Amino acid sequence: MLKSVVSVANIEQSSVYPPGIFDSHYNIVTSFILDYLAKNYPVGTDIGLPFFKYQRIPVTNGYIQLPEEYRNMLGAPSINLKPDGTDCSDPIIIDTAREFELAKLKGGCKTYFLEMVSKSEWDARTSSSYAFPTSDKPIGLFIGDRRIKVCPYNISNVEVAFFRREKIYRYGYIMQPDDTYIYDVTTSVESEWTDSAASLLTRGCFALYSAYSKDPSAREFSQVLNQAGLF
Repeated sequence: MLKSVVSVANIEQSSVYPPGIFDSHYNIVTSFILDYLAKNYPVGTDIGLPFFKYQRIPVTNGYIQLPEEYRNMLGAPSINLKPDGTDCSDPIIIDTAREFELAKLKGGCKTYFLEMVSKSEWDARTSSSYAFPTSDKPIGLFIGDRRIKVCPYNISNVEVAFFRREKIYRYGYIMQPDDTYIYDVTTSVESEWTDSAASLLTRGCFALYSAYSKDPSAREFSQVLNQAGLF
């Protein structure tokens, strides 16, 4: 990726664009892309697949605790019930969202999505005699960053799709006598993205490089890229 940026900028891999600055730009762009994909889910699901997770979380005392690796919620949490109203508690082993849906259908399960509400709406709904949440119309309330309160209180498990936290990318390098540098795999932290994200990463990193370098020609080229894509 660094080679792509410096080749477009027509510069050498040198202190003109230090690897430490590139690392920062790469990680900023990664964060931006994940936030964008989460906001627009399910658009771009193939791009975010390396960070995609499904998890069935048990409800304890009316709450679910999202895992430490949780980063972004994808869509709404859900519960899965059999026709008799009991929880679909049999293990579901899945690798893709499609396999997850097929497994539920085979088990005779039906999905009901939690409506995520505000604190004021939660208070109103849970004290209502006619709009109280039910198994087919459940609600959820975020308590902090990784805790969700659910109602009705007989829910036993909640299914959550989310992006996990990304690793902090690092371009390891060895400086050369001529002030250039070469890649060092032993001190690097590899990117987790696949080729499907390459164009977004290149555009984003080059846009940040153009701002960093204050090169008018680079900024002009970055504007062209902005008109053609996400960045």
